[in-house]
Amino acid sequence: MLDTSFFVSILFLVFCSAIFLYDYLFRRVPNNVLLIAAASQLVCLVLFGKGLNGIGWLSAFSGFAIGLAFFLPLYALRAMAAGDVKFFALLGLLLGPGALLPVFLIASLIAVVHVVLLYGFRLGIGSRVQAALTWVIHRPLYQRMLEKRGNRVGIPYAAYMALAGAWMGMHGAGVAPGFI
Repeated sequence: MLDTSFFVSILFLVFCSAIFLYDYLFRRVPNNVLLIAAASQLVCLVLFGKGLNGIGWLSAFSGFAIGLAFFLPLYALRAMAAGDVKFFALLGLLLGPGALLPVFLIASLIAVVHVVLLYGFRLGIGSRVQAALTWVIHRPLYQRMLEKRGNRVGIPYAAYMALAGAWMGMHGAGVAPGFI
């Protein structure tokens, strides 16, 4: 008999990987991927009475509402992009409210490291790394990525939430050791 939890874990990792790569490379969160994940969770809730990771209706929708309520003011203040808000709310729907604070804290820590490294390189720290980055910047593949990204700049926060969400999801429906 096939273990469905293994299949769900792989599906969740693929979902988080897609969000990570797309946001990191293009600074966008694709709505179609978010809709597929939300629809999958809702179908499971309707058909089986529990979500993909075993959470119930109340946990799923309270996670969604809390995620939306937490990031919507940041969007209104232009401190967060719309894709970040939608993805955080969706993580609440998929993992429940217990995962949101750890996801937020882990993603914020990764974002701080990103900013420190970014400003360090701008100040000239790490000349060898800067030389390697200059080489990468002049490659046609990188130029095509920048062209697709357009004028979108900033920290790929959804990518970092995807890393944190994948970690939380792999540690049992939003309860990871150390966050209990």
